[in-house]
Amino acid sequence: MEDSKRLYFVPIIAHALSSDDPKRAMEEAFNEIKTLGNQPEYKEGFRQFQELIKFTMKPSVEESEDRIQLVRNAVYGLIYDLANDTFDGDEKQKDALISALRSVPEWNAEYKRIKKEGQAFLAPETPIKVEVLRGDQVIGSSPITTDPSPIRHIIPGRYKVQFSNGRVLWEGEVRREDVLWAYAFPEKDLRMAAETEPHQQDPTRTISLLDGELVLQIFAGLEKGELRLKVE
Repeated sequence: MEDSKRLYFVPIIAHALSSDDPKRAMEEAFNEIKTLGNQPEYKEGFRQFQELIKFTMKPSVEESEDRIQLVRNAVYGLIYDLANDTFDGDEKQKDALISALRSVPEWNAEYKRIKKEGQAFLAPETPIKVEVLRGDQVIGSSPITTDPSPIRHIIPGRYKVQFSNGRVLWEGEVRREDVLWAYAFPEKDLRMAAETEPHQQDPTRTISLLDGELVLQIFAGLEKGELRLKVE
């Protein structure tokens, strides 16, 4: 069934709620929705309409103004559930409802507002970085990127590489052969080391992390080396 028929009541309700005389417009809207609902191609849509606003049909709700408010509450409750992924329905129905609601400018604006607020609330206060520790001290951090900034002043010792949320990626010894030019490249001229940036050289050591998703590279320098973490 086409979404336009399954959700035919959405634009009808939207038009009624935005009317200058919503009481009369809502009565006409209900009549139109019921009339169309008798047609076979609208039967499924009419069932969904009844589920959406079934509590507006309670005998205790006699005044049209109260019913209009309940319909409005039901619509905005649906918008809230869709925007926050708490809608109790399958993906096809969810996508169809979102498309229908977003066809109404006022409801679309509300959907986008709630969606944006929800994403801002769930987003971490600061993006996760990769930290390098020597002992218990963080000596540098780098964002996760294909073009990382170097972490400098690396000397021989024991290091730990972890996410800023505490998840350890690697822990081990960095040797003098990894970070000191004289031990890494004993056959090469020291002047070359002085004139060449470490990242322009070949790494002395490459360590694969997270099954190859991240790569830790170590470069040698005259007195201290560098670390670089990049996304593969």
